[in-house]
Amino acid sequence: MPVVTVLLLGILAAFLAVQGWGYYTLPIESRIEHESYRVLSPSGTTGHGYGIVGTLLMLTNLLYLVRRRLAKLSLGSMRRWLDLHVLTGLGGSMLVAFHSAFQLRTPIASLTAGSLCTVVLTGLVGRYLYALAPAPAHEAIDASLTALGELAPGIDREMRRRLAAVPVPPLLGTASFTLTLRAIPRCHGVARQRREVVRMTIAERLVPDSLDAHDLAEVRHIARNVERLVAREVTSAVGAALLRSWRGLHRWMAIVMLLSVAVHIGVAWYYGYRWLLSE
Repeated sequence: MPVVTVLLLGILAAFLAVQGWGYYTLPIESRIEHESYRVLSPSGTTGHGYGIVGTLLMLTNLLYLVRRRLAKLSLGSMRRWLDLHVLTGLGGSMLVAFHSAFQLRTPIASLTAGSLCTVVLTGLVGRYLYALAPAPAHEAIDASLTALGELAPGIDREMRRRLAAVPVPPLLGTASFTLTLRAIPRCHGVARQRREVVRMTIAERLVPDSLDAHDLAEVRHIARNVERLVAREVTSAVGAALLRSWRGLHRWMAIVMLLSVAVHIGVAWYYGYRWLLSE
């Protein structure tokens, strides 16, 4: 889906640029004399239409938040909804940029553009954090420890006991992004301790002479996998906490953007810029 998203956005950008390349590349003071001015300027028929369609796409973009609230319903996977969220957000932002004809003539337009850029930037970072954070590995750890216990009875119980003494740090969803970042070094230390628990348990409790070569190699292979998984649990918790706090920032920026867009639309309507309705 990311490839499709980039392809669609590239096609849209190329189409919009080709439509008005001669107009958009002119200095702002010279555009009024261009033949496309009445069409591609922010108040022109096509330029104004870009803004309307872009705004509608950004409103459609908010359906992702509704989908998150209705997570238990069968309305499609969250990953697909997130991909749609990214596509409509970037596509809508691109149309709004072309609507403005890459000029900011009023404080309201500047505020709208600034808030929109901030929303896009925080959204892209959030999408990166979403892709970066690994999924929790509880079931995989349990299955690996069970398999380990079948080959070397007793080691799995001891490892569970020791791992329970070094739990994954609880990172509250209400913590700010800064506080979550400050907790990363401590979490890194916990991940290292959990890896060490697995190594020490194997070193102290495994009796190599009690296993044949094949089973011994299998035990060591499973132990290395458990090391990786117990550390990944910490990484997953940190990634989820970062994503939660970053979403909060993204949400506030989106609220500011929507308010500025509403003011922008209200002012434009008041002064008679009503697209086809003003004809």
